[in-house]
Amino acid sequence: MKLFCIIGTLLFSLFSYWQLNDLDQYGTNLWQGWLFTYALTALACFISIFKKLSTWIYSGGAILALAHACLRLLAIQMERGIFFVPDNPAGNETGGLLIVAVWLGALAFKLKPMRAANL
Repeated sequence: MKLFCIIGTLLFSLFSYWQLNDLDQYGTNLWQGWLFTYALTALACFISIFKKLSTWIYSGGAILALAHACLRLLAIQMERGIFFVPDNPAGNETGGLLIVAVWLGALAFKLKPMRAANL
């Protein structure tokens, strides 16, 4: 499980860094929110290398990311393309939020049995 958390830390740290590139390349509005989302996910993964967080933190983050992904999905203009389109960033944003939701959901699922065994 530690390897999964290390990979998550590296992956979401890179996503945070690449968000700065998106700012220059796409002029993404509210880029700070995306940077914050990826950085918080990286931080949760990093802390999880050393200490298990509450399942509610992982589950809550996954639910929030999934809900936000559903909202961003509605903003995609399918006729303009979905990914890597400068004037239609909702596709990239939805994809990123789905990755966050799946990753945090996996952490919630994988760490829950370990926590129950320690009680």
